[in-house]
Formats: sequence, C-alpha cells, structure tokens
Amino acid sequence: MSPTVEALLAKLSIRDLAILDDLTQLRLLSTRQIQRLHFPVAEGHHLTGGGATKASWRVLTRLERDGLIAHLEGRIGGTRQGSQGFVWQLAAAGERLQRRRRGSGTRRRYLEPNRLYLEHRTAVNDLVVQLRELHQRGAIELLTVEAEPDCWRPYTGPHGIAQTLKPDLYVVIARGDFENHWFIEIDLATEHLPQIVTKAKAYRAHASTGAEQRRLGIYPAVLWLTTNRARAAAMTAALKTDPSLPKGMFTVIPTDEADLFLLGTGASP
Repeated sequence: MSPTVEALLAKLSIRDLAILDDLTQLRLLSTRQIQRLHFPVAEGHHLTGGGATKASWRVLTRLERDGLIAHLEGRIGGTRQGSQGFVWQLAAAGERLQRRRRGSGTRRRYLEPNRLYLEHRTAVNDLVVQLRELHQRGAIELLTVEAEPDCWRPYTGPHGIAQTLKPDLYVVIARGDFENHWFIEIDLATEHLPQIVTKAKAYRAHASTGAEQRRLGIYPAVLWLTTNRARAAAMTAALKTDPSLPKGMFTVIPTDEADLFLLGTGASP
C-alpha cells in the first residue's frame, strides 16, 4: 500500500519541501540546478563540491524512492554528465502532496518533454538559479520571480479577441529605492527574426491595454537573453526595423552578460 500524503509529509524536511516547491514552480530542474539552489558550496553549508554532490544525490534518490519525484529518460549534456545531467520533475505522489499543501484541486499532467522544450526550460531555469544565487549573496534584492504560466498575461486584442502574452519569466529586482520590472524571454536562436518581431508586437499590443500600468504604475521592460553577441546584434537590428515598436521597451543581450546587466553594471548592445 502506498503511503498517505500525511505520512509522506511527516518524513519531509524543510529543504525537501523547498525542492518540491521549486519543481512545482519551475517544472523541470537538473541535478546540478537543484544542487546550486539547495546544497550551496558556501560557508555554513557544504564546504566542498564533492560533499554537496553526495548530499544532493542522497536526498534526490530518497525523494524518488518515495515516489515524490522522477527523472526524465533524457539527460542534459548527454550520458557523460552522469547523475548531474538528470532532469527531475514531480511524480504522481509529489503532485498529490503539493496539491494538498497548496489547496489546489487542479491536477497537472507530467509528460516526457521533447528535446527543444527541455533545452529551453533548462535555459530559463538556469537564469532563475542565477537570480537566486545573486540574491543569496546580497548582490541584488530579488522581489518577484514568476515562471510560466504564472507570468502569462491574458488581454483583449484587436477586434475583442482574447489573447495571452506568454513571457518566459516576470522578474522584479530592487536597487536601493527603485524597482526594476522585466518580462524576460530566453532565445536559443531557434526562431527566425520575423518571429522575434512578432513577439515584440504582442508586447506592444499588451502594453496598449494599460492593464499592467494600472497595476504597477509602469510597463515592465522586455529583456531578451540570447546565445551570443552576434545573435543579440541581429535581434536588436530586427526590432529597430519596425517603427511601430516603442523605443526603449526592448533590450537584447547575450546570456553570459546577464550577471552584469542584472547588477546594473553592464551596457546593452
């Protein structure tokens, strides 16, 4: 007989529950990402990378044994990455437990994602991990992180047609007395440039409703993180070719410059 939700809850630590919460919000996390979030190599935590790796694997295999999480068939980085390349999601018991904890009656189906979705989701969650690490170090004050679908914004488009703006993330970071609000898009150079412009037009249409401005007093800036500087330059140029797009709304930078940009010390292309 499978253990009850109450029996499972009684066995779980605060860290166990935090891992389940992250998998609920972010859907898929690699062993490496979970290790960075919950088994940091820092003073007062695991002092060596090896210790953190062993501790994280011990916890993950226990949660898997209890039916709370499961890893996908595929791995990030291929089989040479070993257990560090495993990608985890909630399993059936974990999903039931989380619904009980959150008072939600909505059941989510967990399917094996295709490779493109997995790579994109991993890139999005890499940024979330990066933001959380900057916050933990005191480098930024991370006020809000909304992942899909929480960051999606329904709105009424032209001719009264219901639309949904679907950013990858919505993030709020405080710097002193100021707050920076961003809708964030992760680009893996898999879309043609006209598709990027079309997505930018969706932001323009959403902004024109004024819904976000009424809620926040401003419209969030839109930040695209992409593969390299050449791709960033090409995307920036494509966005500038459409005069209907608002100036200053969109910024495109390479992913490896995200730290400096988020800290407010980097310059956009």
